[in-house]
Amino acid sequence: MTISFKEHFIKKFNDLLPREGEVHILELGSGTSSAVVDFLKENKRVKYFGIEPSRAAYAEAQRKIGHLSNAKLENRLAYDAPQDSFFDISFSLSVLEHVKHLDKFIEASVKAVKPGGYIIHRYDLGHALHPLSYKERFQVFLGNVFPFVLPEHKFVRYLDPEEVKRKMEDAGAEVFDITYHQMPNHKAFLKYFESKGGEEDMLCTEIIDWEYKVSPLLKNFDKSVREKLFPAICVWGKRIN
Repeated sequence: MTISFKEHFIKKFNDLLPREGEVHILELGSGTSSAVVDFLKENKRVKYFGIEPSRAAYAEAQRKIGHLSNAKLENRLAYDAPQDSFFDISFSLSVLEHVKHLDKFIEASVKAVKPGGYIIHRYDLGHALHPLSYKERFQVFLGNVFPFVLPEHKFVRYLDPEEVKRKMEDAGAEVFDITYHQMPNHKAFLKYFESKGGEEDMLCTEIIDWEYKVSPLLKNFDKSVREKLFPAICVWGKRIN
């Protein structure tokens, strides 16, 4: 496949961007910034600012996009993101489940955008629902029950989207949608399917787009069933003040 779930997700930002002028987007916990590489190359008017606490991930991100004129990276905690109402979009990918001080993180993501700007948090439940080891299972337990025990770089927990929604609203955002993603069988198929472009690429993107179309119907599903089917969640908000 020529595009990943997250790369296709970033392309959805095109639907939210102003039609003209420079656009500023902020990624909190940007990791290696892999998902934004093609997006930034294709959208020169988009100015990207990524904040990543891991030195190793930051170094890899510098290698991937540090040479791009519309990209800037900083190696520090995302809690310290600029809160000057400057950005059009702030977002995180597979980060919230690792955030120890969630109120502070979400408030930073909201305060960073202009009134009317978008706050988008996509995160994973896989660590909590399908831990890969007893160690990970124990870490999730500590994150849920005794969060003060875990250091920042080892923190992981189960996170209900309603909690994310509530904290975003408390910080001054209006949550207008929650979508559900990464059905395991779809993810496995796209991993092994080797697209040669053209119609095959289109079929791949249709599989991913289907998740957005079906999301409104999933709100009435039993939560445990929905989480097994779609272990990634995205909460979409807009700053209202």
